[in-house]
Amino acid sequence: MDTGDEQLSLALDEPAKAVRANAETGGVPSGGGEDREGAEGDEAEEPVLRALVPFDFTWRPIDGVNGVGSGSNLRGKSSIVNVLLWSLSGRCAEFSVAVKRWIEHVEVDWGVGAETLRVAFDADNGEVSSGTVTIVKDDGTSGTVLASFDGGSFEDAMSSVMLSRLRLETFTVSQSGKPVTHKWASYVNALWVRPKYLKSIIGKEATLSVRLMQMFIGTDWVPVLATAATISGTLEAEKKAAQERTKAATAAVETFRDEALRAVEGVKARMAALPEGVPDPAKISEANTKISKLAREMHALEMDLLRRSVAADTVRQQLKAAKARRHTEHEHALLTKFFHQMEPTVCPRCTANVTVERRAAESDEHQCSVCSSDLNLEALEANVVVATSVGAGVASVLVESTADAIEMSEEGDAPTSEIDALEQARVNVESVMAGLREQINELQATHDELVKETDLGTSLLEAVEGRRLLELELARAEGAAGALAEPVAPVDAAPVDPVQLAVADAAQKVLSDWVKGHQDPLLATISAEIERLVVNFGADSLSNVRLDGAANMTLRQNGDPSTYGAVSAGEQLRLKIATVIALIKHGYAEKIGRHPGFLLLDSPAAEEMPDGDLATMVSALLEVAEEAPMQIIVATRSTGPLVELLPEENRLIADGDSFVW
Repeated sequence: MDTGDEQLSLALDEPAKAVRANAETGGVPSGGGEDREGAEGDEAEEPVLRALVPFDFTWRPIDGVNGVGSGSNLRGKSSIVNVLLWSLSGRCAEFSVAVKRWIEHVEVDWGVGAETLRVAFDADNGEVSSGTVTIVKDDGTSGTVLASFDGGSFEDAMSSVMLSRLRLETFTVSQSGKPVTHKWASYVNALWVRPKYLKSIIGKEATLSVRLMQMFIGTDWVPVLATAATISGTLEAEKKAAQERTKAATAAVETFRDEALRAVEGVKARMAALPEGVPDPAKISEANTKISKLAREMHALEMDLLRRSVAADTVRQQLKAAKARRHTEHEHALLTKFFHQMEPTVCPRCTANVTVERRAAESDEHQCSVCSSDLNLEALEANVVVATSVGAGVASVLVESTADAIEMSEEGDAPTSEIDALEQARVNVESVMAGLREQINELQATHDELVKETDLGTSLLEAVEGRRLLELELARAEGAAGALAEPVAPVDAAPVDPVQLAVADAAQKVLSDWVKGHQDPLLATISAEIERLVVNFGADSLSNVRLDGAANMTLRQNGDPSTYGAVSAGEQLRLKIATVIALIKHGYAEKIGRHPGFLLLDSPAAEEMPDGDLATMVSALLEVAEEAPMQIIVATRSTGPLVELLPEENRLIADGDSFVW
């Protein structure tokens, strides 16, 4: 419930049981979105008492034009229209969820010729549980029951009752290549007009417009033409489907054939890539034997080379040590020579100068010029300065070492026999190692050549086996390609009989000519009436209206060529209403039409129709109703024209915010 400030949720229970609903403040309060719950100064919300109240509604519209109106929308106008359509067709119309839940029992009396038929049924949430169609006696009581039904059989029951009484027949049309039979409910769709269903000029579905128009006009041979057209359409659809299947099968075969040919070419390419030649197994075996022998020889040589390498390393280490020893001895000799040949100029301890007189005293007085010690005369003769206090053994060694150093320095660094021997050993072992390496390289080259030969032989063996397998694969691929080269046989097990199709097409053509010959003059009269009515409805810019046999309409709008689908929605609405009324008038005037003479107009003012134009339309409808017996019900929110033009017994109007029912 909308209280103006908040949305209040309602809890609905069984009928006649009161339910208390506390106000919830979780909606959209006033005051900039601030929550009013608990605010100081606000009064507590009072609980709202709710009850589902049983209701009943009775209305008896009369012949001619009747009006249903209300001062506001959503006041029950369309619900009345929907109840009438529900009871007439057996199909639950476009009710809201709430209205479906509210309606529990419906009774509608329909005047069909001299009979009054009462359609009564019980419903629960839009689902019919049980109902009957009975003949109403003159005193208003129920008489013979014509049909009983439930939700699943309601529509068929209404078809069986209404079609025979209105001299209407079921008709079959071909939809998507399949015959579809339409009954009374399809006719009912042409008895009401709503602004949101303006795509088709007659009825609700464009695919049924032609058949509905032909049946309402009363053209001869129309049912037979409908049957012939359905059979022709069905056979043509079957033929087209068979052609599509054959085409698809042909395309599939061609695809498979192309794939098979590509497979053949692929196998041939793989065979061409294989190496040529025939392998010699004996030669391959001999080469493998030689490879094994060479491997053993190379292994022996490599082991010998390893031993020689160890020996060479040993010789190099010994040579290095000998050279180190010789270098040490040479350095010692040079140091000895250098030390004993020195002529000091200062004392190494007190740095006192060694004078010339003291150096001369070494040879004259036999005293050391540094420490004044007595000198060994024998050593001095050998040009070695040694004190007499030094032992004879040390002095002798110093004299000999000095002599050897002098001799070595005079003769140069002559190689010792040990170093020469080691050098020669090193050269010898390295020479042997080089020979071994050369032998190993030669054997390796021979080994590689033999391995290459065996690899080639092995690849040839594999190529032979691969070629054998590819030849088998090529044979299978060529066989598949050859099988797919044959023409594709028809895949349809039950093709359309061309004789039947030709007969159906011929019958449709002949019947179409007959229907056209009888219908065209009638359509010219109906088109003139449509033009007169649409101008009376306020669309004076439309002229030269032409309704053809295909239920298409051409016209002129302000003098320019146009069509029904090209004009505005408001003009389409006027044209559609005018077409239905013209069909009713035609049937009454010619005594051959089959339109029941009942029309529901729901919210015609919804398509920008001002009150003046609506008044013009209602006036025109009143004039038409005087010319032919019909019953028209107009449901609209624009109540002014209804009040002004309709008598009180012809209108049902809810003023202000009141409800129609």
